[in-house]
Amino acid sequence: MAQFDEKAIVKVASMYYDEGMTQAAIARKLGVSRSLISKILIDARNDGIVEIYIRSNDTYTVNLERKLEEKYGLNNATVVDTYMINEAEVAKKVYQEAANTLRKMTTDISTLGISWGKTIRGMVDHYPFTNQGDIEIYPLIGGMGDHHVEIHSNQLSYDLARKMHATAKYLYAPAMMSNEVIKKELLNNNAICNVTEASKNVDLAVVGISTPYGDNTMSRIGYLDEQSITELKELGVVGDINSQFFDASGKVVDHPINRNVIGINLEDLNNIPNILLLGFGQNKLEAIETALKYQLVNNIVTTDEIAKDLLKDG
Repeated sequence: MAQFDEKAIVKVASMYYDEGMTQAAIARKLGVSRSLISKILIDARNDGIVEIYIRSNDTYTVNLERKLEEKYGLNNATVVDTYMINEAEVAKKVYQEAANTLRKMTTDISTLGISWGKTIRGMVDHYPFTNQGDIEIYPLIGGMGDHHVEIHSNQLSYDLARKMHATAKYLYAPAMMSNEVIKKELLNNNAICNVTEASKNVDLAVVGISTPYGDNTMSRIGYLDEQSITELKELGVVGDINSQFFDASGKVVDHPINRNVIGINLEDLNNIPNILLLGFGQNKLEAIETALKYQLVNNIVTTDEIAKDLLKDG
């Protein structure tokens, strides 16, 4: 690059960045190779002759997203800016971004799996009406009864299918059985077996994440009692995905709740090409970090506060 002094380098950079000329056009004009122009532009940035600034309110969250993707090997991270907004507004923004993210991720799929919970309910409520009639939606876990029906996997599958103009499949079984014998009998039912097996092979799964400690949905709806919570704590449980409790090493613990759930387990979930986790709230930080660290999921929608904590060293 000896034939190019700094003024010539600035000229090349001006032609490229200010005038919008292509590298090939600059090379023709100056009578050199395109590869040389490319090298000049790279060196101009490395030497500080050219500095590029992205002027956008989204720069802050995009930087967090890229760092999360790099650190945890994620396919995609979506981070919500929560600066100076209250808790209710944070939740609404997460739901909106989750709906936008799901919309982008469903352009080229034919099957979608849906777990259960309040966050997924919020995502479904904010999902736009579209024409995605080629998609089949499967519940990833059972859910029947008269209480909190709106957050059950079947209801969420139905409501999302209605918005997508898609087809919903249903798992006509409770989320949790009292023992393994009854669970085994139910899984012998062809209708139930067919849906559970099909849900293991969806193109994309959407899941939430929780912890059994403090205020949590599973306790409120009666799936967890104090004894179970104590037992899970003794087993080192940090969180659950699809009602499958895991410890700080990302392993499913040996507990009756995990054995008696009618739905896909974390091993089945891990075989699904894309798993989108919707997770936010400081009480879920350890669970989210474990899920990312041990690659229980490969896509996430979260907040900037959680993202910053996830990116801390140590």
